[in-house]
Amino acid sequence: MLYEEDKIGLINREHAKYLGDYFKTFINPVNLLYFHSFEQNPDYCNSTRSILDELNDISPQVNVRIFDFDGEKERVDQYRIMKPPAIVIQSNTDRGLRYYGIPSGYEFSTLIHSITMVGKGRVEISPELREWSSAIKEKVEIFVFVTPSCPHCPRAASMAHKFAILNDHIESAIIETNSFPELTKSYNVMAVPKTVMNKSHAFEGTLHEERFAEEIIKSISL
Repeated sequence: MLYEEDKIGLINREHAKYLGDYFKTFINPVNLLYFHSFEQNPDYCNSTRSILDELNDISPQVNVRIFDFDGEKERVDQYRIMKPPAIVIQSNTDRGLRYYGIPSGYEFSTLIHSITMVGKGRVEISPELREWSSAIKEKVEIFVFVTPSCPHCPRAASMAHKFAILNDHIESAIIETNSFPELTKSYNVMAVPKTVMNKSHAFEGTLHEERFAEEIIKSISL
C-alpha cells in the first residue's frame, strides 16, 4: 500500500492511511476515467496524473483508467469531454460527474467527497429535496468554477455533484480556473466559486441546498 512506503508523493503518509481505511467502507468501486494530453496542458495533465496514481495505489476500491484525449476521440465523445485534464467520476454507470483541472489544494477535498458519494452510493439530502430532484425531467448542465486556494469552493462543487448523482438529467462539471484560463474568461469568472447553469444562468458564492435547488429551477425556466 502507498502509505507503507518509506517515501510517498503528494499525499502524505497520515492522509494516505486515513483514505485507505476510509475507502474500505465503500459499497461500490469507484472508477476515475482520466483524460490527458501530451500536447494540451501537459504540465497540468502530468500533475493531475500524479495525484490520481497515488489515489489508485491507496485502495483497490479506487480504479484509475487513462485515456488519450488526442488519440481516443470515441471515448472523448462518449463522455463529452471538453478539454484535458479531465476526470470522470463513476461506479458502474456514468452519473454526469466531471472534474476539469488539477484537484489540488482545497479542491483535493472536492474530489474525495465526490469519490465518497459514488463509493458509498448515498447522498445526504433532505427527503423533500430528494423527491423534488426526481421530478426534474429537463436537462441541466452545471459548471462550477473553482480555485485550489478557495476554502468555500468545495462546498459549491460538492453541491453540484450531489444533484447530478440524484438525477440523470443533471450533469455537473467542476472547472479549476487556473488550468483553463480561456474557458474561465469566456464565462466572465471574476470571483469563485461561480456556478453557471445551462450556460446562461449564473451566480457567485455558496448556497444552501434549498437555494441551490431554486437556482436549478430558474435555469430551466430561462
